[in-house]
Amino acid sequence: MRLKIRKRLAIAAGLGCTLLGLLAPTAFANGPGTWQSRADLPAGVEGPSTANVGNLIVAAYGFGPAGDSNETRIYNIAQDAWSLGSPAPGPASSEGIAVSHGDSVYALGGRNGAGIDNNRYTPDTDTWTSLAPMPTARDGLGAAVVGNAIYAIGGRPETGGPCSSFDQFATVERYDIASDTWSEVAALPSPRSDVGAIAHGGKIYAFGGCRLGTETVTDEVDIYDPTTDTWSQGAPMPTARAGFYGIGIKGNRVYVMGGLDAAGSASAANEVYDIAHDSWSTDTPMEHPRGEMGVASHGGRIYTVGGGIPAFGTPQSTLDVFKP
Repeated sequence: MRLKIRKRLAIAAGLGCTLLGLLAPTAFANGPGTWQSRADLPAGVEGPSTANVGNLIVAAYGFGPAGDSNETRIYNIAQDAWSLGSPAPGPASSEGIAVSHGDSVYALGGRNGAGIDNNRYTPDTDTWTSLAPMPTARDGLGAAVVGNAIYAIGGRPETGGPCSSFDQFATVERYDIASDTWSEVAALPSPRSDVGAIAHGGKIYAFGGCRLGTETVTDEVDIYDPTTDTWSQGAPMPTARAGFYGIGIKGNRVYVMGGLDAAGSASAANEVYDIAHDSWSTDTPMEHPRGEMGVASHGGRIYTVGGGIPAFGTPQSTLDVFKP
């Protein structure tokens, strides 16, 4: 089904073309960057819960050739090789989210009964630990870490795929790692699912997502300050998109890659948000556009893991690395 982009108010005509030119994204803010293909995953996967610990990228759960899975796929960056860890706990699932903290990866949410799951994987010992469940069962959520807390952001009821529900959540819940407890904090300014999120400088940045189910993808950018428990608005994305399961970062630039575009297809967009200037530019588009891919940042490079084409439904085994 073709998606409709949420319309924004037009800029006043009196500002003219000059201001429009200033607002338009300029190409290659810090590049152009380059793409390189690395070792494929053992099998295609979309919607994996992906994060990195040290020199390893963990891509757990996800939808593969046999359906939703409990696999723990581990990519060794130095060796350019994949291996399997211990199976993840709980029901086979996909479309959850993962973040890293310390020496562990935390996998949150998912579909098929995994909506409240909160599981920790420690690569050093190849062990999974089940933790206090999320209060709100959901998939298609975003997550980010600030200090010793994980923030679970937005999402949707456990449904079939990106933008597949007419119900989205504005709910944001904070997980205190030390006490293994959850609390609710200020909600997103608007409910949405399949949102991208990342933390930098003590704040959380939430990008795009689905609104009103299959009717809308959004270009919204919202910024959360945990110290004041408030949200503010950032400059909108040049291309409205959803279906993110990770966002890349280098320095104070956030790379919002791929995802689901307004036509319901995998986007090749690689748009760069400059945190310090609240502005956007573009960089080298993806060579292999995908939706629902895992993303991890390490050593000044951004790793894009698996994903689906056209946006979901056909799992991919691609691992591409972007060097800004």
